[in-house]
Amino acid sequence: MGGRKTLQFSAVVLGGVAGLMLVLSTTVVAQTPRLRAGLRDPGREKEKQAENLEKMESSEQFDSEQDRDEAADRSPASETYRKGTEAFDKSDIDGAIALFSRAIQLDPKYAPAYCDRGLVLVFKGDLDKAVADLNKAIQLAPSGARSYFNRGFAYFHRGEYDKAIADYTDAIRLQPGYAEAYRDRGYVRVLSGDPTGGLPDLNMAVRLSPKDAAAYTSRGKAYTEMGDWGRAIVDLTQSIKLDPKESNVWCERASARAMKGDYQSALADLEVAMKLAPNDPTSRFTRGFVYRKKGDLDKAMADFNEVIHLDPEFGEVYRERGQTWAQKGDTEKAIADLNEAVKRVPDDYEAFFRRGCIYAAKGDLDKAVADYDAAVKLDPAFAEAHLNRALAYLAKGNLAKGLADYRETIRLDPRSPDAYAFEDWGRIEDKEKRTKAVDQFEGLLQQAKAEAQTHSQRGAKLHKEGDLDKAIAEYDKALELYPRYPEVYYNRGLAYRKKDDLAKAIADYTQTIRLDPKYVRAYANRGYTYYKLNDFERALTDFDKILELDPNNADAKKSREVILKMQSGAE
Repeated sequence: MGGRKTLQFSAVVLGGVAGLMLVLSTTVVAQTPRLRAGLRDPGREKEKQAENLEKMESSEQFDSEQDRDEAADRSPASETYRKGTEAFDKSDIDGAIALFSRAIQLDPKYAPAYCDRGLVLVFKGDLDKAVADLNKAIQLAPSGARSYFNRGFAYFHRGEYDKAIADYTDAIRLQPGYAEAYRDRGYVRVLSGDPTGGLPDLNMAVRLSPKDAAAYTSRGKAYTEMGDWGRAIVDLTQSIKLDPKESNVWCERASARAMKGDYQSALADLEVAMKLAPNDPTSRFTRGFVYRKKGDLDKAMADFNEVIHLDPEFGEVYRERGQTWAQKGDTEKAIADLNEAVKRVPDDYEAFFRRGCIYAAKGDLDKAVADYDAAVKLDPAFAEAHLNRALAYLAKGNLAKGLADYRETIRLDPRSPDAYAFEDWGRIEDKEKRTKAVDQFEGLLQQAKAEAQTHSQRGAKLHKEGDLDKAIAEYDKALELYPRYPEVYYNRGLAYRKKDDLAKAIADYTQTIRLDPKYVRAYANRGYTYYKLNDFERALTDFDKILELDPNNADAKKSREVILKMQSGAE
C-alpha cells in the first residue's frame, strides 16, 4: 500500500486487531479479472441444487438416536412413528406420511412425528404443509435442532433462501457441531449469490464431517461460482472419491475442467456420468456444452439434438443449440432456438442475453437493448448484460445511459478495461470495436475522477468530524462518478460500521477487496465485523487471508487465537 496517505481515524482491537484507518488517497487500483461461470441451466437448477441438500441422513430426524429413543419410550405413538421412519428409509413416501399422521392422531403433542412428516412432505412437494408441520414441531420442542434444519430445507425448496439461512443458523445455535447445517447454510449462501460468504460454512462442514461427499460437492460449486476452477476440481474430485456413483458430480467436474480448457478430461468424466445415468439427458447436455467450448460444433449439435429427442421439455438445450448455431454463422436458426428457449424457460436470463448479442451483431440495436433489459431484470447482478447494454446504448448515441451501465458493470464485476474489451466477454471479430467503446467510457471516467476525489476528501473531513450521514452522502457521490475507488468503499464501510449498519459495512469492505485484493485493512475490519456478528468462520477466513498476505501480522494472529479459543469453548 505504499504511497497512500493515511489518517489514523479509530482503532478497534479484537484481541489485538488494530487498523480501522480512514484513508485519504488519490490512488486507484483495478481488480484482477475474474472469470464468470459459463454453464447455466436455470430450468433444471433447482433440481440439481436439491441433490446436494438431499444428502442428509434421512433416518436421523431427531438431534440424536438417544433423543429419539427417549421420546419413543414416553409416547403411545412411538411404535407407529418407528414404522413411519422405516417406511421413509425405504422411500415409501405415502406410507411414511400415513404412519406419521397416525402417530400424531395417537399423540397430538408428539414432536418427532411432525418433524419427520414435515420432511417427507418436502420430498412429496407439498411445501406449505411441510412448513406447517415443522412450525408445529418447533412449537412443541423449541430446542430440536433437526426441526429447524428440516424447515430450512423446506424453505430452500420454496425459494425462500433468507428464511432457510435463518433456520440453519438456529440449528447451529442449538447444536454447534451440526455439520449438515453448516453445509446447507453455506450452499444456500452460494445460491443466494454470496459464494465468498458461503465458503466459511462449507469449510466448517468439511472440517466437522470430512467423509461427507456432499460437503465437498457444495464447496466445489462455490468455487465454480467464483471462477476458481482449480479448487472446484479438487473438491469435486474428493467428492467422487467418497461417493463415485453420483453422476451429477462427474458432470460438475466435467464443466469445471472444460472451463479450464481441459476438454479431454472433461469428456472422460462425462463418459462415466453417462454410464452411471444412461437415461439422464443432463450428462449429454453437459457434453454438448464441452464440445461447444472446444469448438467441435458438429458434435455439440449432435448431443443437443439427442437431448431434445430424449426430453423435448429440456428448455435450456435450445439456448445452447442456439448458441451453437450462432457460432456456426446461422443467425436465423440461432434466433429461432433462442426464441424457443425463452418460451420454455421464461426466466432464462442467459438465453435473453445471447439473443441480444445476436441482434447487436446484426445491427438491430433496439431488439438487442430489449433483450439485455430482460436479462438484467431477471438477474440485476448480470454484469456482462450491463456491459453489452452499455455498448448498445453507445452505438445508438445514448452516451448517458451507456455510461450509467458501464459504471454498474464495474460495480458488479470490477475488471481491467482490456478484460471488458474482449477476454471471455466478447467475440474476437468485435475486439477492435469493443476496445474503442471501452476506451471511450474509461476516458469519461477519468474526466470524472477529479470531481470524485473532491467528494471523497469532503467525505473524509466530515467523517473525521463525526457527521457520518453527510460523509456517506459524499462517498456516494464519489463512487457514482468513479466506481474504481477502493479507498472510498473502505471509508464508507468504516462509516457504516460506526453507524452500526454492519451489513452495509461488510458489503463495502468486500467491494474494497474486489477492487484491491491485497487491501489488508479491509480484511481486518471485515473480519472484525463478522466477529461482532458471531460469524466466527468468516472472521477466521479474513484473518487467515491477512496472514497469507502478511505472515508476520501480529494482530491477525492474536485475533485468530481469540476466535479459535471461543469456538473450542462453545464446542
